[in-house]
Amino acid sequence: MSELFFKMLASLFWATLFIAPSWAQSQFVKGQKWQIILTGVPDVSKTPLPPTDAPVWDIDLFDSDTATITALKATGKIVICYFSAGTVEDWRADAKDFPTADVGKVLPEWPNEKWIRTGSTKVRDIMAKRIKLAGDKGCDAIDPDNIVLTDASDGYQNDNGLSLKSQDAIDYVKWMATEAAKYSMEIGLKNSLDIVDALTSTVDFAVNEQCAQLSECDRYNAFLATNKPVFHIEYPTPLNTAAAKGVSCTAAGTTGMSTILKNMALDGPAPGGHADERRHEPSKADEDANSQAHDDQAAYNAPEYDKTDYNATPNNASNAYEDDCNTVAAHKHGGTWEWVQIETLGSVWWE
Repeated sequence: MSELFFKMLASLFWATLFIAPSWAQSQFVKGQKWQIILTGVPDVSKTPLPPTDAPVWDIDLFDSDTATITALKATGKIVICYFSAGTVEDWRADAKDFPTADVGKVLPEWPNEKWIRTGSTKVRDIMAKRIKLAGDKGCDAIDPDNIVLTDASDGYQNDNGLSLKSQDAIDYVKWMATEAAKYSMEIGLKNSLDIVDALTSTVDFAVNEQCAQLSECDRYNAFLATNKPVFHIEYPTPLNTAAAKGVSCTAAGTTGMSTILKNMALDGPAPGGHADERRHEPSKADEDANSQAHDDQAAYNAPEYDKTDYNATPNNASNAYEDDCNTVAAHKHGGTWEWVQIETLGSVWWE
C-alpha cells in the first residue's frame, strides 16, 4: 500500500511540474496599460520609464539585449518581444538562411521585406531559433508580426507569390504557440482580424493597428469578452492632446481596449543609434505631423538623439506627445515627472 501511495504521489508531482507553467502564465488581462517601442531600445538608465504605470512593454527582439529586458522585468514590467514571423527582412543576420524557394513577393509598403512560406520546415527552423532567442533573453511573450493582415499589405488576401491562405496562418500561429510554451512564454496575434476568432483560445493577447481608423475594432468584441487584452495602436495626425478625444479613442469597439496613440516610427525613450531605419523610417507626412509636437527644435536636433526618435518621451526631448486614452497625464514639475488627473487627455507627456 505504501509503495502504491508513493508511486501515486510521484505521478502527481510530475504532472504538477508540467502543468504549473501554464498556470503561471496568466499575466495578461483586458485593459492593461502598455507601451510599445520598436524603433530604438528603452533607455533603462533613466527610470522611471514613462508611462510608469504601464505593466506591459512591447519591444524589438533583436535590438533589445538581455540586460535591457532584465532591467525592465526588475521594475515589474511584463516584456513582449517583437519580431517579423511572416517575412524575411534583408538586414537581419539570418536573412541568408531563408531558401529562395520559400521566399515570395516584396511587401508593397516595405521594399526590404518579402513574404515567406510559413509552412516550410526550413522557415520554421529559423523561427524556432528566434523564439528560443526570445526565451533565452528572458522575454515573457512574443509578438510575431506579418502573419496575416486585413489591409492592402495582406499577404494572404493579396498576391504573396506563395499561395498562402488563412488556414496556413492559423496553423503557423498554433505551431509558434507550442514553441513559445517550451520557454514558458505566451504569444499574441498581430492584426489578423479574419482569423482572430479561430485563434482566440490559442493566443494570450492581441495587438492591433488602426482598427479605429478603419472602423473595425468591434471585430474584437468576442476576444475581449474572454478577458484577454487587445493592445491597440492608432497613428493620428497630428499627434497631440486633441487626438485623444477623437475617433482613435472613441470609435465603436474601442471600449475595453488598451489604446495608445503613437507616431508611425513606434519610438519612445530610446538612446540614439539603435533605430532600425529600414523597417520603421517615417514618411515625410509623419515627420511633418510629429514636428508639431517639437517646438523646441534644439532638443530635436541635439546630437545625442537619434533622428528617427521623432516622438521621444520626456527622457529624450521636450514638448513630445504620446497619448493612451486614459485620464492620467504626466508633467514636469520642479525637475520631477509627476502623474496627475486631468480631463480625458490620455497619458500626455510634455515639458
